[in-house]
Amino acid sequence: MPDDRRTQLQKLHREHDEALAFAAQIASLAAEGSDASLAEGVRLVREYYDRELEAHLQLEEQRLFGPLIRYDKSHFSLCMRLGNEHGKLRSIATSIEQATAPDDLRAFAQILNDHTVVEEQEFLPLVASLFTPEELDAVLDFSPLPTRPASVATGR
Repeated sequence: MPDDRRTQLQKLHREHDEALAFAAQIASLAAEGSDASLAEGVRLVREYYDRELEAHLQLEEQRLFGPLIRYDKSHFSLCMRLGNEHGKLRSIATSIEQATAPDDLRAFAQILNDHTVVEEQEFLPLVASLFTPEELDAVLDFSPLPTRPASVATGR
């Protein structure tokens, strides 16, 4: 794979590394289970969603899924699976509250971890091998749509 392709996808790889570390941190807070650790987990998930996750999900959905499916319809099921997981992550991040924190934090951490592993092992290698330089440049030029912050969506 040419160096420019690695450069064009480097931001996604870095975000995936951060996502795996974040999932482990959230799983640890959920396992600890004190009111303080659960509150911290809720706060961190909301901040992560607002700061990084939503933009990352939009980039994949708007710049990567369509072209990958156009290359080969057999990639549709992978993109649908990843899109479904995006919806689950959004749903948890925008509705999480203290009362549901133990289950929501565990679910969020597990989904984020498993999802990120699939993207790193299956999805991004396909993108790197199939996309044209112009399609990869579109990854760098992406600007996400504005959304309501998770803290606003939950009223917190």
